[in-house]
Amino acid sequence: MSIDAKGLAFLLLMLLGTAPALGATTDAEKAVAQRDKLQAARTAIAHRDWSSVNKIKRELKDYPLLPYIDYWAISKKLPSLPYDEIDQFLAEYRDTAIGDWMRVRVLRELGSRQRFKAFLKYYDPDKIVRSSLRCYYADALARHGDKQDAYKLVEELWMVGTSQAEECDPVFARWIKDGGLTQQLAWQRHRLAVESGHLDLATYVAGKMDSDHAHMAKLLHSVHRDPKQLLNYQRFVSDQPEYRTIVIHGLQRLAREDAPLAEKAWHRYESSYLFTDAERDQLLRDLALQFARQDNLGGLRHLLKNENFADARAMEWLARQSLRELDWEQVAFWIDRLPEEEQHRDRWLYWKARSLEELYGKGRADAAVMLYRQAARERSYYGFLAADTLGQNYSFVDRPAPVTPQQVEAMAARPGMLRARELQAIGELYHARREWDYATEGMNHEELLTAGKVASSWGWYHKSIQSVLAADYLDDLELRFPLAFSDIVDTVSKKMGKKTALDPYLIYAIARQESHFSHDAKSHAGALGLMQLLPSTARATARRAGVRYHRSWDLLSPSTNIALGSYYLNTLLSRFNNNRFLAAAAYNAGPTRVASWLKETENKLPYDVWIETIPYNETRKYVQNVLAYTVIYAYRSGAKLSLVRESESASKL
Repeated sequence: MSIDAKGLAFLLLMLLGTAPALGATTDAEKAVAQRDKLQAARTAIAHRDWSSVNKIKRELKDYPLLPYIDYWAISKKLPSLPYDEIDQFLAEYRDTAIGDWMRVRVLRELGSRQRFKAFLKYYDPDKIVRSSLRCYYADALARHGDKQDAYKLVEELWMVGTSQAEECDPVFARWIKDGGLTQQLAWQRHRLAVESGHLDLATYVAGKMDSDHAHMAKLLHSVHRDPKQLLNYQRFVSDQPEYRTIVIHGLQRLAREDAPLAEKAWHRYESSYLFTDAERDQLLRDLALQFARQDNLGGLRHLLKNENFADARAMEWLARQSLRELDWEQVAFWIDRLPEEEQHRDRWLYWKARSLEELYGKGRADAAVMLYRQAARERSYYGFLAADTLGQNYSFVDRPAPVTPQQVEAMAARPGMLRARELQAIGELYHARREWDYATEGMNHEELLTAGKVASSWGWYHKSIQSVLAADYLDDLELRFPLAFSDIVDTVSKKMGKKTALDPYLIYAIARQESHFSHDAKSHAGALGLMQLLPSTARATARRAGVRYHRSWDLLSPSTNIALGSYYLNTLLSRFNNNRFLAAAAYNAGPTRVASWLKETENKLPYDVWIETIPYNETRKYVQNVLAYTVIYAYRSGAKLSLVRESESASKL
């Protein structure tokens, strides 16, 4: 007698005393059978075999995804507008994600076919945010409802600096024909379009203007392209308010090209126009930003010292520039001029203490120690730096969320949660995320924490992180910093980290920073997976690492992604002498940029100053997070790790 694998497994369970009774069905087997029937229903819907669909529905009456069968079936029939089925579905699944999706599909169908009376019946203004459907609604109101309300909505839709959906064209045309488009509305949208850089739209709108407004629109367009025209001051001094708009926009554009020249022009126009306080502050902030971007330290200092104006971002930039020059007196000077709330943040507590030490040595030791102690209370990069300086233990403040198992069980049993989990299980991750987001929208603090526990129990780590962040509860380190995919991480780190500083904590930290452990994450730049690799980088890395890689979607596999990401990280560690923060900077900004930054600083800066003065804000925060996360992941793993290693802290960069 031969026994297949399933029979052998059953016999083994019998011997262990854990097998189900003969004829019984396990939960796992039931789930597999239900999923098979769900797929059969989709096939039957594709073939319009409605009798088979109804039969399967009866067999799946307790299945969480039963509503999806109705959703797919009605979607297939939608061109025939089966109103009875639509109404029944929307009534049964009111205030659910799938009910709202069905409503959107119905509205799209009705709007495209200009069935506007029916459209009004199904439209819900409290839930619809898509511009295309709002335009259909305005059109429906104009035809079959209150035209005044319709045109009020049209004005809202008109006042954007980008082109609206083509569904808006008919109602815009009717509104314009009925005299709704005033010269002021045309000018305002033209201004928005120019400020947004959508010059084709601006030209189109200018075509709707009278000769006087068209002339000013042409002038605004011209100044946008060549802001140095503003230096012909007499040309732009006018009582017409539109000219002030042109001057403000031109000054902002000129500042991008030449901040000192823009400041000079600003003073000339300030004496000719009565700018509001808001306009003045915005112009000065723009000038400060451009002085900073153009590395004009003297100009920025002059601006801040001579104008009755304070800008925290500019002062932070000046403090960092002073750090880069190791001018500790100026570091302290600019920190002291930050808003008081900023001065008490861990970042500036640390740097104020560092500046006092550098300036006065032991003469101000007590003041520096007090500041370090304040910073060291935080579970953060700066808190860990301060603790290392003081030689004390890190403050982790690890407090699990106060949620009971009963609360978790009740939350997991909610219909929306059941649908999200089953969609996740069958690989319908897009719909799973939408169900989850809908189910958690509007949850209170306690419910969000409970939802985070549910997601963690499912291994849906990015949702557990998302939930505790939404609840603003930052002290449950198990939820915020899960030891996700630990088997893969441990295996890879042991295999690759024998000669480098690659350890599991660094891999966890990179994956946590890159994707929040969303294995199907995709960035705008096309990076994929847990460690956010570009397909081109993955392809080149796979050849060197000997990892099987055929197509970009392979990066959605946790094992493939972690193997390739870790190997690439390992090559960066080798390139940068096992310096983890240089490797992290290179992982984010590219090794060529990091090499360029190191060349510029000429081995003059202490490691903490080098990190603080990384030119890219994103990379600076990235490196600081990764270093802090490695410490937290070591703690989560029962190990103790310093923020920086001795070899890293001793180096000048």
